[in-house]
Amino acid sequence: MKNSKLTTLLCGCALAPLMSNAAKHNPNIVIVVADDLGWGDVGFHGSEIKTPCLDSLAREGVELERFYTSPISSPTRAGLMTGRYPNRFGFRDAVIPPWREDGLDAGEETIADMLGRNGYTNRAIIGKWHLGHTREEHYPLHRGFTHFYGHLNGAINYFDHTREGELDWHNDYETCRDQGYSTDLITAEAVRCIDKYSAQDSPFLLYVAYNAPHTPLQAKEEDIRIYAPDTTGLKPRQIRKATYSAMVTCMDRGIGAIVNELRAKGILDDTIVLFFSDNGCASTPGSSSGPLRGHKFDEWDGGVRAPAILLWSKARKHYPALRRQLTGFVDVAPTLRDLVGDTTAPVRPYDGISILPVLTGKVTDIPRQMYLGHGAVVTDGYKFISRGKQPGLNLERDFLTDIVADPYEKQNMAPAHPELTDSLRRIVQRFDTITPYTPELPYGHGQKGFRAPAEWKITRR
Repeated sequence: MKNSKLTTLLCGCALAPLMSNAAKHNPNIVIVVADDLGWGDVGFHGSEIKTPCLDSLAREGVELERFYTSPISSPTRAGLMTGRYPNRFGFRDAVIPPWREDGLDAGEETIADMLGRNGYTNRAIIGKWHLGHTREEHYPLHRGFTHFYGHLNGAINYFDHTREGELDWHNDYETCRDQGYSTDLITAEAVRCIDKYSAQDSPFLLYVAYNAPHTPLQAKEEDIRIYAPDTTGLKPRQIRKATYSAMVTCMDRGIGAIVNELRAKGILDDTIVLFFSDNGCASTPGSSSGPLRGHKFDEWDGGVRAPAILLWSKARKHYPALRRQLTGFVDVAPTLRDLVGDTTAPVRPYDGISILPVLTGKVTDIPRQMYLGHGAVVTDGYKFISRGKQPGLNLERDFLTDIVADPYEKQNMAPAHPELTDSLRRIVQRFDTITPYTPELPYGHGQKGFRAPAEWKITRR
């Protein structure tokens, strides 16, 4: 009984009975993205970090066990928005830093653009954008979204919402001075949007992009006390570990509140909920890749294989196939396009595929391959990383593994399988040699002498 009460307290979501709601032609879409959450940072992967809401969601829905992303943030977000490999438009090695005017290429169509012309009147992004912060053409409200609440940069202060000394918190175009811990503010706005949108006739898109548990390591004292009731005498690393765990638990509680609001409004059965992390953990004290090899920035699975969950009542009986399906960030846009019945050709061709046939049970699996960037590709059965392509890995030879039989990437099969290695290398070379529309610059380019604009306000035409 004690454990049951603790779970309810942590989750904030004693699961309410489902309420009836008139079915809509297309489902509501709720996409929740964590920032730097590692494979080993969730309870359903054996973590000591308390994530009861995500654990409950994984039990009720399906864990997408083979969901891949880019190894860093902005590229994953760009691929999610467009269904295209981010190196096509200048995102491969680095995120968008505060001191540059980079952004998602204006010619790229986003999922919000596509859904907007398919009956989704309300399309909100709540939380972290990280796809351009200086030009109006990069702003979320110019990329198909009808509402934006949150921050443009990454790595903001959780309590005062600043980056580089300037307030980066916005409500649509206006500076927002809401007080509170950013994770809680993001949750509250997401719940408010569900309350508002559920009363309207059209389906909605809600993209909830938490900045947790990305650095800086900052958490509320009451959540830190869950892991360190008394910090007296603890070493700094122990305190950082407790803080990181507290950040994850707070985000988990927020996700529970979002799902509970969908339940309370009687629309959960008419909603697709997709959760995943933007990349692997960042070697922060307390974070973990679990048994997977590598971390953020790596093309090892610890950097690109994300904890991911999908919940959709219409796909429930097909969950076993979904669990095994190789899929990832670039598949979201084409799948949603297929789902809403948009038969027009995308503005620019997708790299991802629609996995709707697996969602609906028309097929039990879709053979495919996915380029991971920097000389890496994963297929249904194999993972290949080309030597010399990953600055941090220092591979002396190509690496090939049977990723199903060897999910922890311990055994290099390349020397014994030259023909298979060559075929996968050719796939990698085709994508590695893409010339982007916008040349990518090193992360630090433009940093010297930079001063943040007042309140991170963009100049509007």
